[in-house]
Amino acid sequence: MDPESVFPASTGTSQGSDLYHALGGMDTCRELSAAFYAHVERDPVLRPLYPPTLKGCPIETLAAFLIQFFGGPDEYTKRRWSLSLREAHLRFAIGQKEREAWLSNMFQAVDEVNIKEPMRSALRWFFAQSSAFFINQPPVAANESPSLLESDIGHQNESETSRVHQDIARRWQAQRMLEEMIVAVRQGNTDAVLALLESPVIQASFIRDRAAFLSFLVILSSSSQRALLDYVCQALVKDPLLAQERYTYNRTLLHEVAGQGSLLIVEFLLHLGADPNARDQWGHTPLYFVGNASQGSNGADVVHLLAQSGANVNAQERLKHCTALHMAARRGNIPVAEALLDRGAEIETQDKLGDTPLHRAVKCGKTEMVAFLLSRGADVRAEGKRGLTPLQVARGASMQQLLQTSRE
Repeated sequence: MDPESVFPASTGTSQGSDLYHALGGMDTCRELSAAFYAHVERDPVLRPLYPPTLKGCPIETLAAFLIQFFGGPDEYTKRRWSLSLREAHLRFAIGQKEREAWLSNMFQAVDEVNIKEPMRSALRWFFAQSSAFFINQPPVAANESPSLLESDIGHQNESETSRVHQDIARRWQAQRMLEEMIVAVRQGNTDAVLALLESPVIQASFIRDRAAFLSFLVILSSSSQRALLDYVCQALVKDPLLAQERYTYNRTLLHEVAGQGSLLIVEFLLHLGADPNARDQWGHTPLYFVGNASQGSNGADVVHLLAQSGANVNAQERLKHCTALHMAARRGNIPVAEALLDRGAEIETQDKLGDTPLHRAVKCGKTEMVAFLLSRGADVRAEGKRGLTPLQVARGASMQQLLQTSRE
């Protein structure tokens, strides 16, 4: 079966673009997002879940998701930090109360934007389905009553057989199947992952959203299951240009795969010609991702692999001018810091604020890292922000004693 026949691409005169235009295109998506967040601003249940200001990023992100989901340009791909919508929402405590508040605000926004039938009913169905999917808190009581909105939602399902509703349902099915695959990878269920990967729905989804395919290869690369790693290698052999391709935040596969310590895939990507000094939109190199990662068993080995392939161990990113060693110091990742120093990293490099890696380790309370950096010759007298030395920014008696002892 041709994947395009299951889930038409959003480019050209396809059903996807018909859906997008039936909704009203980019302008309607942005109006809907702005109307929704105007209600959230006054909602006592939802407002505490969001950042201090709702202007800018939250509105733009929701609008970008709606634009792409309903068949418009790939706006959301450029800012998506998690392939899984459910995982992206886990940082919020979402129960039935929060879901009802979210639905109530979104339904009001749909009415205010004056979206016409059958799109109006199909949208309400989609928002009811998706909001239920994000619930991650158990009911407060076993006999908790069902949502007061359920009867209203059910009344809106008269358009279930409409073309618009069917297209939205297919798109939501694809997202749910993608979510199932991600869960299966996390659980090490290789058979389920490989079976879902062959689904025409998933294949069509990856054709439509190339960045989603690249992001999923990163997730597969994090697995300890050899069959899933082999799938990644086979995909790279089939299409070697994947090693150079850019996706979310202008990253390459090597950025994230290196950061998660996927030694086999890092080596494979480098063999295919991946650039060890590639920079994302903030100037982060793959080594920066390794330095910024939590401690793992392969971080040091990845540093050596990248350095052998020509990675600049002293590369500084654009915003704060931090090096990979600054980030390893901040994380307290001694094996990575040791590997970076062994490969020629400058221990006294200063970031935009004048802080050295030692300053970073001290400020973050990483006592063992501080001791390690001192053992490698870090200057306890180096002046950073406002002329302060590591000793002067140290908090806690043990940290101050450690630095004072090294000074004597």
